[in-house]
Amino acid sequence: MQKAYKRLMAATIVSFSFGLNHQVSAQSDTYQVVSTSYQKPITTFETYIGNKKIETVRYAFGNAQYINDGVMYGSETDRVVDLKNSKQTVKRLAPAPGQIRKYKDAYYVMSLEDMDHSSLTKYTLDFKKVGKTKKFTGYGRHLILIDNKAYVLADHMKGYNYSIKLHTFDTKSFATLHHETITSMLFAYHMRQVGSQLKIYGIRPEHEEKLTVLSYDVKKQRNVKTMTTNQYVKGGVEKTQTLTKETELIFNQDRMYEINHKTKQVRVLYDSKDDLVDYAYDAKTKTYHVLEEITKTAEFRVKTLNSHFKPIAEYRLKKSDSVSPFRVL
Repeated sequence: MQKAYKRLMAATIVSFSFGLNHQVSAQSDTYQVVSTSYQKPITTFETYIGNKKIETVRYAFGNAQYINDGVMYGSETDRVVDLKNSKQTVKRLAPAPGQIRKYKDAYYVMSLEDMDHSSLTKYTLDFKKVGKTKKFTGYGRHLILIDNKAYVLADHMKGYNYSIKLHTFDTKSFATLHHETITSMLFAYHMRQVGSQLKIYGIRPEHEEKLTVLSYDVKKQRNVKTMTTNQYVKGGVEKTQTLTKETELIFNQDRMYEINHKTKQVRVLYDSKDDLVDYAYDAKTKTYHVLEEITKTAEFRVKTLNSHFKPIAEYRLKKSDSVSPFRVL
């Protein structure tokens, strides 16, 4: 009887400690939800601690799609918001910006002219145009700037012929330096810089459309490695993150995956029956905030995952008819 009592007390202490730790975690679980309107000029940044909303900042800006390098913009408008500017000013730039990147003392804007043409324009940090706009063939997907060079991943469509090209331009004059046709992929979804290499994520038709990662060395100007995984990844690739020297995180609307570049294996880290909209990693708490849309009700929630990608908290967002969440920060 005494042993049973001791075991019961030990279990109670463990349970109480877990509950206390979870409560403390919830009290310090801080994140931001960004929502935009597709009919009115309004975008909101809402800051939460757990379920409690502590701040709302509004911008006279609608159709927001992207947030990076301290700016917010969308391809359906010709305006940009400098998020670091306390005046919350909205600047005008080239129409349909597909990507904006800050490099040294300037912003570089890749605009989408139409399905077959794109352009590059340089702006000051106050978004005043510098020099002439560079127009080029192809539908720009991603823009990365390294060592005074602009790398643009673009789709090329001529009739029924489709190809993927990597364009290299000089950042000062926008002169064409090089272009590479990527023949090993059927589609390319995403590109990011890892050291002196550009990682390009797509699929290969001869491998049943399984996820493929191509490594392009910018110094050697050639493909140095093409790795095809053992699994078809539904929904393409939207975001990636380095986890370890050999592994990286792949995020899309369907799931969160881990790719092991040594074993070429893909492991599911987190799966949901609902659509994944966005995620943000909190380095301080080593947790992941995942923004999800509940398909049955069209409502949104934020789930907090621990470092093992296990849900430890869930926060339902209040439904709004005026704005829709698209980012978590």
